[in-house]
Amino acid sequence: MIKKFLEKYKRKPNLYFSIAALFAGIVYVFFVCFLGYEGLNGLFAFPLVGAVFGMFLIYPAVLTFQNLWQLASLRYQKERIRTARITDVITILWGAICVCCYLQIADIRMADWTETLVNREVHSPIATWTMPTLITMAAAAFLGYAVLRYIPLRKLPPLLCILAMAAMYLGAGLCVLFCIQMCGNEFLLAVYPFNLFLIFGKTVRQVCTQHEKARHWPWLAFLLMWPLLGVLTAILILFGQKPDSLIQAWTQTSDWTLSLQKAPPNVLYDEHYLCTVAAGGHPKVVKPLRMGVRRGHRIVVNRQLLVTNAFEDLLAERLPGVHRRLRHVYDAYGYPIARHIRTRLAADLVYVLMKPLEYFFVIVLYLFDTAPENRIAVQYLGYDLPRRQKRG
Repeated sequence: MIKKFLEKYKRKPNLYFSIAALFAGIVYVFFVCFLGYEGLNGLFAFPLVGAVFGMFLIYPAVLTFQNLWQLASLRYQKERIRTARITDVITILWGAICVCCYLQIADIRMADWTETLVNREVHSPIATWTMPTLITMAAAAFLGYAVLRYIPLRKLPPLLCILAMAAMYLGAGLCVLFCIQMCGNEFLLAVYPFNLFLIFGKTVRQVCTQHEKARHWPWLAFLLMWPLLGVLTAILILFGQKPDSLIQAWTQTSDWTLSLQKAPPNVLYDEHYLCTVAAGGHPKVVKPLRMGVRRGHRIVVNRQLLVTNAFEDLLAERLPGVHRRLRHVYDAYGYPIARHIRTRLAADLVYVLMKPLEYFFVIVLYLFDTAPENRIAVQYLGYDLPRRQKRG
């Protein structure tokens, strides 16, 4: 039984590693639920959350372990090249998906250090105007990787092999700089370039192991890397890039390890999602009315925000128990939603989606309040602050 399992594992180790990561995530979240974490109670909640946890957190760690092991093990350079290639493809594709998903929930904005951000947002770790330089270097590195990994070495001229290896050195250098840039901040983003660095290392070792005359190729590729870098830089200059764009990509930033610039302080916006809508949407759509005061600082208010807060005020007055339960739901989901309203179009969409609720709130106010417009008008005027602060 064990021998059969080991034989199957040796044929498809990547499949078994992915299943193990998925299962480990589900088991971990199950024990979290078992210990009484209320947010995950439910028959279908913990398998779904566990699957996400396993594939987006545990599986990248497993892939990192695989790449380290394959780099260190001589078998993957001589006998199990196909397995190493599959691991490479999975790492590149799944890693890119994980990075894209993480950027959707992180507070990183693709904005240069001169731009003023809001709340907890941070600037781009790479100067955006240098992206053509980095993309060109990365494309050269992946091209060199593809040449060495997928074309039989016996069919490649020695100089082409060395040139491809030199291109990969450029990519490895980018990976090292990116990992340094991420240290101390969003270190999870450094996992992907670290794995790319391991992939490049595996490929170089494969060439040196399989080719009889490749013993001196790594240092020859290092020497050839500098003229290659000069040629690519000269081409990029013709397209408007600066000669030192590769350096300024990391230094002309703020908030990161290699940053040399000091960004202007962030503007504090209220994270109530309707406050975010009123302040962040297109004025012709969300129709801001005036400035108001919430939690001691000034905010932009519109009719929808005033009506919603007036309804909450009436609910707290007439049905305090129901208000507390609804408020608990909002505190759990409203603030996380607000953090993802980062564009004017997103704010406009939330405003439109909230319109039916706004009309319902108006109907309730006119049914149960003797002076509904007065209650609406006095919202966010700054007095009765302690009670409003408590409600948020």
